[in-house]
Amino acid sequence: MTRAALRCTALLLVACGGVATPAPTPTPATMPGPAPLQRVGDAVARNGECVACHDEIAAQWQDSLHRAAYTSPDFQSALRSEPLPFCRGCHAPEADPRRPEPELAALGVACVSCHLPQGDAVLSARPADAPRAAPHPVLRDPAFAAADACANCHEFTFPDRRPVPEYMQTTVREHRASTQPDRSCADCHMPRVATNDGAAVRSHAFSASRDLAWMREAFTVTARRPAPDRVELSLDLHEDRVGHAFPTGDLLRRLVVSVAVTGVARRTAPQRRYLARHWKHARPGKGPGVRTLDHDDRLGVGEDPRVLTFTLDPADAALPVEWRVRYERVEAFVGPGEDGARVVGGLDLFEGTLPSE
Repeated sequence: MTRAALRCTALLLVACGGVATPAPTPTPATMPGPAPLQRVGDAVARNGECVACHDEIAAQWQDSLHRAAYTSPDFQSALRSEPLPFCRGCHAPEADPRRPEPELAALGVACVSCHLPQGDAVLSARPADAPRAAPHPVLRDPAFAAADACANCHEFTFPDRRPVPEYMQTTVREHRASTQPDRSCADCHMPRVATNDGAAVRSHAFSASRDLAWMREAFTVTARRPAPDRVELSLDLHEDRVGHAFPTGDLLRRLVVSVAVTGVARRTAPQRRYLARHWKHARPGKGPGVRTLDHDDRLGVGEDPRVLTFTLDPADAALPVEWRVRYERVEAFVGPGEDGARVVGGLDLFEGTLPSE
């Protein structure tokens, strides 16, 4: 058969359906992220439509940290110290980060921020073959069920011009290096809950560092007094429940581990250790000073339990000792060292008393 005949035969097969036409490759969905300089459409009105139809989920969101991302006293206090568009981008993603409109900024991380990051189709993580009953276009993408959906606002570098960018938040790479990289952020932070009609949906309360019971499930503490003048506290991360270092997120979150002699004859001030990412200041080249990581002693995934040893004054060896583990949100440090911290919130996670031996 001649080349021309072969070409004609191929054309006839395509026309008659004899050769399957490859399906177009779907374009990956845009994942949520910081605000662009220009938003399109009325975010307040669009978000109101979400709230009106999904009332139970909206009620969970209304009480969440996402909803208060911009309006929370913690963020507003930090913003007064560093009024950067970079910070507003994630905390007020529906507003212009340079000059945020109050009503748009007050939405915080809204329904539309995650489910309508671009276009008119609502982003969903449901399987492609799941029933379709929504009265609006839906774009289904498995990436929305993975860490990619959270990464753009929960892992980023410092907004400066240092020669080698340094990460301010490292939660996503911590998760990738954990024992459970295949689990999504939503598995822990958006557990399935039942609605009034019995359906199982992802909770939009976004459980996190303000939830005392939830935080206490992250690790265990064992306290012992191997000698009258020595106290040991062992902190063991629950790697089957936590897929990143603890605490994670903002650069100034920390665990404060302390011991204090009790009783009438108390002679010494409490001893404290801080488990955190510890920072120092450096000046790269001729540029301005920057904060850079000095060392990291948080509870890490895949690591042995962290054992902290405290030595007491021999004169206090016959006295009982109180110990405590507290989670703290620090806004800034005042003076040298880490004792002078401006703490804006926290939770007392574990405490106990060790008698004298």
